[in-house]
Amino acid sequence: MVSNKRKRESYATPTSNDAGEASKTPETSHEAPTFTVPPFKVVYAKPGDLKPKKRKRSGKNRMDDRTAPKDEAGFTDKDKAVTYMVMPGAQWDGLKKYKHFIVTERQFAVHDYVFVNNGQIAHGEETDDDKQFWIARVLEVRASSPASVYIRVYWLYWPSELPGGAQYYHGKSELVASNHMEIIDATTISGKADVSHVLEQEDAPTVTGLYWRQKFDFRSKKLSDLKRDCVCRKYHNPDKLLIHCVNHVCGKWLHEDCILKNAKDRAWAHLTNPKASDEANSDTIEVNGNEESGDTIQVALRTKGTKASRSKKPGAVNGSNVTSGNGRKGKGHGKARKTNPEEQPWAGSLDAKLQMKPAAEGEEESSEITGKVLITDLREDEEKTWEVQIICLSCRKPLQ
Repeated sequence: MVSNKRKRESYATPTSNDAGEASKTPETSHEAPTFTVPPFKVVYAKPGDLKPKKRKRSGKNRMDDRTAPKDEAGFTDKDKAVTYMVMPGAQWDGLKKYKHFIVTERQFAVHDYVFVNNGQIAHGEETDDDKQFWIARVLEVRASSPASVYIRVYWLYWPSELPGGAQYYHGKSELVASNHMEIIDATTISGKADVSHVLEQEDAPTVTGLYWRQKFDFRSKKLSDLKRDCVCRKYHNPDKLLIHCVNHVCGKWLHEDCILKNAKDRAWAHLTNPKASDEANSDTIEVNGNEESGDTIQVALRTKGTKASRSKKPGAVNGSNVTSGNGRKGKGHGKARKTNPEEQPWAGSLDAKLQMKPAAEGEEESSEITGKVLITDLREDEEKTWEVQIICLSCRKPLQ
């Protein structure tokens, strides 16, 4: 999704009218062209902080200069609440609460997702690159005047900002929610961010726009787990398709990349050693059209005599019943040579993509597959393309 262009804003303030309720919306002031650093700090409460402490100073008892511990709900109802305090407490408690605030004629509210300028965009410069901004969720709005508006937020991270960086399963528009809480100046907010929470359900709609599905615990520095799919038991990247086996006995959801790799493995085995491939897989090769032109090759399915196994380590496969690429048995006690499932002998030689059905009227592209993979042989001057039937990597049945 292409977002609307946003400018780095420098003005955001509430009305200076101190009368009225907390639900009233602040108005805009155009006085401050530069950002200011909020004088407040959020600290996470520990068990010993749940009761106010007293200490002596100048012969008098006084409370630590922090707010009483408060609980802030997480991003979902199932999340554990975060107990926090704000320092300096007396100053924070003295600020007036608001439910809304306005930045250069644009209104924002508690619970909105917002783009936050981080200094990379010059004043007045426009950009449609969301990753030039930080993204936060508004939790609370407080102000003492139109020139002093402060927003307590939860940060969302781009995966590249986290320890370890972006992983293979992170989508291009994916964010990671966190319980990292801070207080920012309202003048740093550039615009509203359209962010959705994606639930990892089998019938979930196609993801569009910015979204989050994983959470980062700022205190433990740990990421929440995600659902594991496919025979590889790895996480799913929402930018790729999940393909469903409709066999009622199986019903497995398979990764697009795993389907394509399997198709290339089978095509490569036939190209490099057709006889061994036929004997090992009991496959039938049917050539439709002129063999020299490479119009179509349909590879039938392995029907019996094959049993898949998987090790406990995600992504690893027990290859004890897998024959080697040349069809010979490995040395030892008659067992087949173990193969590395991550090997890609066809890398740079074969390309593969899912064959899609025509898009329905009004749709830009189809998300429905035909049950075939288009294989392209890149080794020849004239590229040859043919079809390979998709099979379920779990039950070995054809996917239609």
